[in-house]
Amino acid sequence: MLTSILVHIEPDHASRNRLECAAQVARRFNARLIGVAAAQLRAPVVDNYGGVAIAAEMEAEEERIRTGLKNAEAGFRNSPAVGGLQTEWRSVVGVPEAVLVRESRAADVIVLGRAPAQLGVFSLMDPGDVLMHARRPVLVVPDGTRSLEAKRIVVGWKDAREGRRACLDALPLLQRADLVSVVEVVDETEIDAAKARVADVATFLGRHDVRAEAEARVRAERSVADALMLAAEQHGADLTVTGAYGHTRLREWVFGSVTADLLTRSPKCCFLAH
Repeated sequence: MLTSILVHIEPDHASRNRLECAAQVARRFNARLIGVAAAQLRAPVVDNYGGVAIAAEMEAEEERIRTGLKNAEAGFRNSPAVGGLQTEWRSVVGVPEAVLVRESRAADVIVLGRAPAQLGVFSLMDPGDVLMHARRPVLVVPDGTRSLEAKRIVVGWKDAREGRRACLDALPLLQRADLVSVVEVVDETEIDAAKARVADVATFLGRHDVRAEAEARVRAERSVADALMLAAEQHGADLTVTGAYGHTRLREWVFGSVTADLLTRSPKCCFLAH
């Protein structure tokens, strides 16, 4: 059961679509929706004359940020999407990533967008870093996505701790779906073993009242992430559930990863757990 959902609302950036998706999930579970906004003060440029000019600049910057946070709160509270929901607002002048990690103690899942470049380095938030440090699952909503029905869901299976964690964390959503497709993408030499693994997972989910089917695919696409995105499209799924960062982030940054590809390129919502 999901009882509380935290959604990141960005000052000076339209978070309307993300809020609509978060509110849709909250309404489905009668969950509390917590809006969180944060922005960091820019460090002043210090010159030989310093002093008063820097102090005035910092005061003006903080006032600008506080105004942005108030505007974000107004957008959250006045959104038609949250009508009738239990809501709560939290905002602070601080590093967005650190604030989200701290406030995640109050929520079952964190709803994020992809970090928009136009916000600048002082407001940027990396969904992957939030996921790793909060130890809460994240639901990443791509720009332009305004609805999350989650009636059909693809579970991107990999036989590792993170995959098992994702299935358990997403169980409330999986139980409400019309059909969950457990998909593992492997090389041809592993197909028989993969079929056995996904059959086990589908059976396990079935014991938890999830309508699940199993599917092992031979990788034909450029990457596993591409194969999972194709599977979601073919199954008519608007949500992909998968474990995230099975290796260190440095190793995955160097060699690439399914997680990074899904975070940056998936046209569907992604539910990720570590």
